[in-house]
Amino acid sequence: MDLNQPSIYASVAVEVKGSKKDVLQTVIEEVRDKSGSVFDASEVLKEVLEREALSTTGFGNGFAIPHGKSSDLSDPLVAVVKLADPVEWEAMDDEQVDILIMLIVPKEGGAQSHLKLLSQLSYNLMDEEIQNYLRKAESNEDLVSVVSGIFSGR
Repeated sequence: MDLNQPSIYASVAVEVKGSKKDVLQTVIEEVRDKSGSVFDASEVLKEVLEREALSTTGFGNGFAIPHGKSSDLSDPLVAVVKLADPVEWEAMDDEQVDILIMLIVPKEGGAQSHLKLLSQLSYNLMDEEIQNYLRKAESNEDLVSVVSGIFSGR
């Protein structure tokens, strides 16, 4: 497992109408389908919603870092998604969320990678320049490049 460079998947302008749960379900299923990974999307959704119930993952400035675990994965997955329409997220700053960076990590032995990835993301998302790069990204490749840079220290 390469903790420094997880598999990253991106989608620009995802059209999802509805609640935070609807958005999360769509993103989880899309990550599963795009990654070719076999994992139980309902298990991951349950994990992510349980985490959201403890405290919001709405980071602020329109960003959220939802995260959960899967017993089917051996390596972490990261999805970066720009939503076509912002969604209510109960974020720390009460702003709606339009960019998600979702982490799905292995349930077994994934605690170390989970904490490391979360730490790297939250630290870097405080940087206004990185926020701007993500906002200006117009393609999946642009999004992956920015998030890859976060994990590789660029």
